[in-house]
Amino acid sequence: MTESTVSVAPAPAAKTSFWEDVIDIFVSPVAVFRRREKSSPWAPMLFVAISIGVIFLATFNVLQPIFDADFARNTAKMVAKNPQIAQADPAAINRMRSIGQTVTKYGVGVVMLGTMFVLGSVGWLVGKMFGSKQTYQAGLVVAAWAYMPRVLGALLAGIQGLLLDPDKLNSQMSISLSPARFMDPDSPNQLLYMFMGRLDLITIWVTVLLGIGFFVTGKVSKGTATMFAITMWLLGALPVLRQALM
Repeated sequence: MTESTVSVAPAPAAKTSFWEDVIDIFVSPVAVFRRREKSSPWAPMLFVAISIGVIFLATFNVLQPIFDADFARNTAKMVAKNPQIAQADPAAINRMRSIGQTVTKYGVGVVMLGTMFVLGSVGWLVGKMFGSKQTYQAGLVVAAWAYMPRVLGALLAGIQGLLLDPDKLNSQMSISLSPARFMDPDSPNQLLYMFMGRLDLITIWVTVLLGIGFFVTGKVSKGTATMFAITMWLLGALPVLRQALM
């Protein structure tokens, strides 16, 4: 009697819900990028943008000292370059501050949404330099899921605003998870100050996830993905360092 051979099809990958992947992106990012590579980027993008917008809106008042300090610092720099600004109507300056902070308060979600689109687009283009097979849609997906730690960062910022002495909330860096939080925001070496700010743990976390996502969706080696992540971090530093030089 001969024994028949029966071919067994591989078991399909287990399906997970969006909310499971929101957790898994922090503990098993490779699996998330594999599952979501061909999915729409809208769900994670909207989740990140809305979550950060809501958190920011809820914690804006406790972070108010930061915005006041940054506005005063920027105004002082503008006056140093254009002394005639010092003669401006104080009421007009206060209106400018009020408008700026209102836009910041209610527009941060939109800014996050735009940032993820730019990040995904730039990552997709830069990836071509590294022999990536990533599609444009996959680039947006990677950017969206890689930005999930920003939600945690917004939450931690709000908690710090509640717990820290308002006098210590003297710049955006004062609530960052970077060496810059321990430095003087008025340091004459602004280039070093801003560079230290780029060593923020949340920023590095996002960069690592970008590299992992590129490794999965771009079908490249780990070494190539590492170089891609470093390149993206350096590109992100350029506007910040330019601001410091100016």
